[in-house]
Amino acid sequence: MIIGCKKVDVDFTYSPAEPKAGEVVKFSNSSSAGENWNWDFGDNATSVLKNPSHTFRKPGTYVVTLMVDSAKYNTCSHTITVYDTIPTFVASTDSICHYIDVTLTANIYNPFNYSLSYEWTLPDNCHLVAGTLTSKAVKIYFDQYGSSMPVALTIKQNEKEYSVSRDLYIHETKAPAIVMQLADYTVKRQRIIESRLETVQNNLVEENVVLLNNSNDTIVHFNGVTFYASQMSSIFPNYEVKRIQLDAMAQKWYITTTEGLFVANFNGEDMVCIDAEAYGAVYVDMYRNLVLWATPSGLKAMALVKSKKNQFSTTPILYNEISDIDRIVVNNNPQ
Repeated sequence: MIIGCKKVDVDFTYSPAEPKAGEVVKFSNSSSAGENWNWDFGDNATSVLKNPSHTFRKPGTYVVTLMVDSAKYNTCSHTITVYDTIPTFVASTDSICHYIDVTLTANIYNPFNYSLSYEWTLPDNCHLVAGTLTSKAVKIYFDQYGSSMPVALTIKQNEKEYSVSRDLYIHETKAPAIVMQLADYTVKRQRIIESRLETVQNNLVEENVVLLNNSNDTIVHFNGVTFYASQMSSIFPNYEVKRIQLDAMAQKWYITTTEGLFVANFNGEDMVCIDAEAYGAVYVDMYRNLVLWATPSGLKAMALVKSKKNQFSTTPILYNEISDIDRIVVNNNPQ
């Protein structure tokens, strides 16, 4: 008996011809015969299917080998170059919160240093902090939360153009809030988020209303003594004090009168006008080193005065344009 071994013509094709990392590559077995197939994709992955699919996770050059009927002489190998990753962009944090900076960075594999250009498309409630709409990376923040915001990126690589879009869900940032009661008892809230101020919101949190109604911006307790605005004539005999607040650390008074907002030392000396337009509500926020007060143009704030003679060069900042604020409280509970 003479036993012969038939040699099989082994070959295969694959699609796409220029695969990218992360892209599914389909292999078509075009061998002339065979019953068993052993694939080695060159990245420690194998298959025994006749026409398998495979995904190369990293760019590079791979030698893909097909062996038919477990015969080493029935083999065929092709070298496959895996090119650019599927273009995308990544965020610097997994949880994006409103009014907090996040950096988005384009991610594309470019082994041959082809020329690249970028064009970002951002939603209206997204604000650019650093970079430009044609930068590889942009630092941004969103001023709304509770929904997904569409962000798109177009990348051009030589003659090729890739479009990537993602919906980014924006979470709420828990932060301390300025709570304002208006003359009609309406309550507004404006959260302080890092160095930014949230858009003024209607506030329905009951404990904040209680905070405003306890008259803590007209009565000050210090060293066991209770100070009432109506009884401040002994310290400020030439002024009718409407509201008072105390910076206990620096031992300075902040008072509003018919002539505006003033700062003075604890004994009433070195009294300096901060804002002649201030008409009533004032609040000292020791935690953030701020004094906040109401004016006809809106809520203003500036750093607490530290000099002995109460001189200052800080320019007040307009926090919002609410014109009829009656009371102010900063709720430091991030809620």
